[in-house]
Amino acid sequence: MKTGFYSDPIFLAHDTGGHPENAGRLEAIAGRLAEEAVTEKLEFRAPRPATREEITAIHDADYVRQVEEAVLAGQSQLDSPDCILSPGTYEAALNAAGALIDAAVDVEEGRLDNAFVACRPPGHHAEQTHAMGFCYFNNVAIAAAMLTEKMGLERVLIFDFDVHHGNGTQHSFEHRKDILFSSIHQHPLTLYPGTGFAEEKGRGEGAGYTINTPMAPHSGDKEYLEVFEQVLLPAFREYAPQFIIISAGFDAHRDDPLAMMNLTREGFDAMTAQLKQLALESCGGKLVSALEGGYDYNALSDCVASHLSLLQADPE
Repeated sequence: MKTGFYSDPIFLAHDTGGHPENAGRLEAIAGRLAEEAVTEKLEFRAPRPATREEITAIHDADYVRQVEEAVLAGQSQLDSPDCILSPGTYEAALNAAGALIDAAVDVEEGRLDNAFVACRPPGHHAEQTHAMGFCYFNNVAIAAAMLTEKMGLERVLIFDFDVHHGNGTQHSFEHRKDILFSSIHQHPLTLYPGTGFAEEKGRGEGAGYTINTPMAPHSGDKEYLEVFEQVLLPAFREYAPQFIIISAGFDAHRDDPLAMMNLTREGFDAMTAQLKQLALESCGGKLVSALEGGYDYNALSDCVASHLSLLQADPE
């Protein structure tokens, strides 16, 4: 299959020093992909900065200006100590959103079968009016808004397997039924950001189109796959998505330092393979995956390499 790979050195310019979300994450991924020759069949794409109009499909215009002005003023953080700023942060964040938009358009219009976006800063915690959890602009949400509002899609599935609940993505769409948001994550009573209870199911027209699956600490492949295969996949098939976006955080891995879960690469692979198969059955394979968390370099790079191998494998 023709798999796009969107990344660029501009994402390294978001300098967070010794923060867990740092440039070494992408450097580790690049090193592993080169070692394993995973990149030989990939279609490389350079990102471009998202426009202000594209960003404000999700974020308030005043907030977008706040991010830019905080960087220009040399501030060291935005909204919380988790959200570190450097001279390159604003441009990196714009390009991360732009990469997601372009990946979605290229897949939707048939230039690629699927795509992976290796970007930073990540996005799924970013709210409409403020930064959270290492995130400034909600890359996945911005791309999903473009698919529905500009390209006319009526059913987009966003599945988030990052160990932390994708609060920003949920809050962007919980009132809508044209985007089904589903997150599987460590239980919010035990981990940041403290949202994502099973009772959070959407509101108004969007009631029932948010599916949260909190998992007990120390859950592993067996527990995750039981829920994924018995509960989530049937719901996804019933929804019959026209496009699938994965918020691919690999920090539920047993070696990750920021959580208490026990997934292995094989667990992530099983979810990836079944999501890809769902995409083939439901929407001609249209799937875009975006990097979110993952903070152990070895585990992260191993999982991403395997994730990419699955995306680019030809259907049997």
